[in-house]
Amino acid sequence: MPIIRKVPAHEAATWDVPIDSAALLAAENITDRIGLIRLDYPEHGSVGWAARVYTSGKEHSRFFSDAAHGGPEGALRRAVAWRDTARRVLAARGPARVRREPRLLRVDRAEWKNVGYFAWRDGKRRYFSDARYGGPGGAKEAAQAWAEAPHGGVGQSRPYT
Repeated sequence: MPIIRKVPAHEAATWDVPIDSAALLAAENITDRIGLIRLDYPEHGSVGWAARVYTSGKEHSRFFSDAAHGGPEGALRRAVAWRDTARRVLAARGPARVRREPRLLRVDRAEWKNVGYFAWRDGKRRYFSDARYGGPGGAKEAAQAWAEAPHGGVGQSRPYT
């Protein structure tokens, strides 16, 4: 059960009043609230607004401190400006490019139990173990067949022997 105690009025008057985020957003006439987060951790020194933008499966974020930007209103305005600019810049870049040419990589990490080949095709990766494919020659042959096969999966696996 929590301990509850009465606090004298003069002590309570010195407390910081929490920011009403919804009221501040409305007062600044910000209708698009996506990616804006209020962080209020005074014990860690993190009081301000964070802006986030997601694109191509990656997060881009930045924190705007109340102290560095003249209070909560200034930090909010800077966060909105950064978010809008980041959206425009990232949209202009277009989607992330996927490497289309097939490629192989020999891996020899016995401590991780990876001894074989990695093959990439159409932005996908697959591992071909020496143990499963009868040694380095078989693993390389299977990896090349998979990497060079048309999208659909010819040469995807070889039965266990």
